[in-house]
Amino acid sequence: MILFSKKYGGLLTVAAIPVLILSYFIAKIENEKYNLGAALNILTKKPITTFTDVPNPPAKEFLVRQAPVIDEATFTPEDVTRTIKKAVENILKGFKEDEYFEFNSYLGPNFVSAYYVVLKYLNQVGTEFLPSTRLDEKVLYKILVTTQYPDGSWANVVDGSVNFGDIDTTIYNYWALKVMGEPLDSPMMVNARRFILSKGGLRHANCLSRYWQTFFGNIKWSENIYIPLFIFGDGVFGRILDFQGRVAQWVYPHVLPITYSTYFKVAKDLGSQFELKELLFENAGKPLDDPIYAYRPAAENKVEAQPGEPEPAVEKILLRMFGIQQPEGSFGGYTVSTLFGIMAYDDFIHRFPESRYVPDVKRRIKLGYRFIETMYFDNEAEYMGNLCNGRSWETILSGIALNEAGYEGTEIVKAAKYLAKKQRLNGGIPYGFDFEYASDFDDTAEAVILWNAFKGNDFFEKRIEHANSLLFGVQNDDGGYAAFDRERQGFKPIEFVTSAFADAAEIWDPSCVDVTGHVLEGFGESGYNFTNPIVKRSIDYLINVQKPNGGWEARWGNNYIYSFGAIIPGLKKVGYNLNQPWIRKSVSWVLQHQNLDGGFGESPLSYKSEKWCGVGISTPTQTAWALLGLLEIKRADVMDVGNSVERAVQFLINEMDREGKWEDKSVVGTGHRPFLMMMYLTYPRTWTTIALSRYQRYFGEGEVELETREIEREMKMEMEMEKEKQHHPFVVEAAGPVPSPTQANANGKVNPSSILEKITASVIVNGDNDE
Repeated sequence: MILFSKKYGGLLTVAAIPVLILSYFIAKIENEKYNLGAALNILTKKPITTFTDVPNPPAKEFLVRQAPVIDEATFTPEDVTRTIKKAVENILKGFKEDEYFEFNSYLGPNFVSAYYVVLKYLNQVGTEFLPSTRLDEKVLYKILVTTQYPDGSWANVVDGSVNFGDIDTTIYNYWALKVMGEPLDSPMMVNARRFILSKGGLRHANCLSRYWQTFFGNIKWSENIYIPLFIFGDGVFGRILDFQGRVAQWVYPHVLPITYSTYFKVAKDLGSQFELKELLFENAGKPLDDPIYAYRPAAENKVEAQPGEPEPAVEKILLRMFGIQQPEGSFGGYTVSTLFGIMAYDDFIHRFPESRYVPDVKRRIKLGYRFIETMYFDNEAEYMGNLCNGRSWETILSGIALNEAGYEGTEIVKAAKYLAKKQRLNGGIPYGFDFEYASDFDDTAEAVILWNAFKGNDFFEKRIEHANSLLFGVQNDDGGYAAFDRERQGFKPIEFVTSAFADAAEIWDPSCVDVTGHVLEGFGESGYNFTNPIVKRSIDYLINVQKPNGGWEARWGNNYIYSFGAIIPGLKKVGYNLNQPWIRKSVSWVLQHQNLDGGFGESPLSYKSEKWCGVGISTPTQTAWALLGLLEIKRADVMDVGNSVERAVQFLINEMDREGKWEDKSVVGTGHRPFLMMMYLTYPRTWTTIALSRYQRYFGEGEVELETREIEREMKMEMEMEKEKQHHPFVVEAAGPVPSPTQANANGKVNPSSILEKITASVIVNGDNDE
């Protein structure tokens, strides 16, 4: 039977493709009321994937904003020590609930703008579902009016190298302002409207933006991609497609509620205040007093109730939505998917009022609101569009940074314990709050690095072994590592159905050079070196995907500079000889892109055009990433890097001296390349501290002497508390056999932490696992 499956399984899948296409075509025609032209139009619609309007990058002189030009570094050892001490203080400010670090991230106020408008649509504020909202219209208005660019656009996050935004962000903010009552002839609205129309108008927005407009009737459902219900059914097509098991982790929670709403063509007519006819390209030349813009009140908007239970296909979608909704209310950990879910749930309770599921749906609506309100208004990134929580990731980076700096406070121990508590049964670490259902391989690898600070402690050794067991089992066939799942790199039948989503989000979870570099570093910390077969395959992957210019395109950080800072330390840690042509080529590329102020920067436009690769105003985070790689090159004496390391260190010291903290003035993270970028408030605090601490250790005066917090007394108190708890020994449930290290890391361990010697010998750690 196994042989038959291997021989004919692929043929059956290929044979099913034309049948699937035909079924999809038929379903589309039916949905379009047999409008063949509209069906063909949608089936052949492809997202715009070429970028023809990318400007040329500025000269290096333009990129020097506030920081002075640095020809030669002038800092002293005391300057480095002072800066690291201040950096440690800033990290410790993010320690919360006496167990984890959290600084949060954001993707733009435009998501709060969308939430503001959708709340009007749902009309549930002041009801049992949402008794009150923390969204203050005046606060949002002030943010919008102060962040608009001169050309009328808005950007979801700031790219400090340019002074323009994008069409989708601008549409969301324009829409919110119109609903607030901002006059359409105000300069702000006129400029925004001009910008949107210059980009093609409302219909040229991305797929998700068009979906939001469809709920309000500004875009027809027939103009959006249609996903048939059978894709999520139990029939032959549903099983062949296995949508949930093939797309990226973040896709499924969004597509499920959209599929429900598409099937029923969920929409309301809220009147002219919510219309955006003036943003349609065909109306570009019409004056605002044209009759089509005349005031019109909202319609009655009653959903036609249906008796009994929904049809089986709809019930399956509903139950799948139940399955992806997490304990704290989110759809897969994201606010946008959660809001789509609330929209679908709201329709369900009105469309099927007699259904046995209604009480549970109502409860889930309340949970969804609670999650969104917390994410948008109850953290350091309030009103800035905090779409997902990365508590584990931020705790890991903070712990590593403090350890690298030589800090010996109990916060590191508590952070390591918190991550152990969050470790999943398969050994993985989730990204953050309400992500406990999914292992993040990047987080897992970095957690291994942190836990290795406690080498010799049996409890943490088991955690390391368990995490590495997962990582050895999830390597992709090309040798690289993805973010969440193994081999989610594409599937033609699903590509056919979801192609229109590709202008708004990445559908697949491909191998990433940045994640792969971090995994290598974790393996190296654990004693595995370049002769290990798994490690060797990852190195071969990095060689194979290197760009002709010597760099690598990163997935989760912006961009070539991030990959350099992940790959070089990873290779060094597994004992790989860095004196190789392909590595020297990457170093030469990085050196060519150091800015005049000594720092490094890279605009997200590098994802759209190679001419922007490595080009952008200097940021502390991107300077740290470049420095992490250059430090290893300089230390190994691979090639002459001149005074590039010292100039980068000088930039970091200058930035700290000027502002008392490190803060990125330009976005450095990614959500979805190249459409949606992400600002991490953790990064300028942690990566910088790691880089500067390594410089101090490699080329300075060793570890910085830091004041601790009465470690002995605090650890004794913690021991007593732990003894009172019932001890449950941790049992390793390995995902597969872990290859033994063939030899110790050729270069040994850099800066063995004194934490092990001074603290962990007396720590009793509870082994409970929340899974």
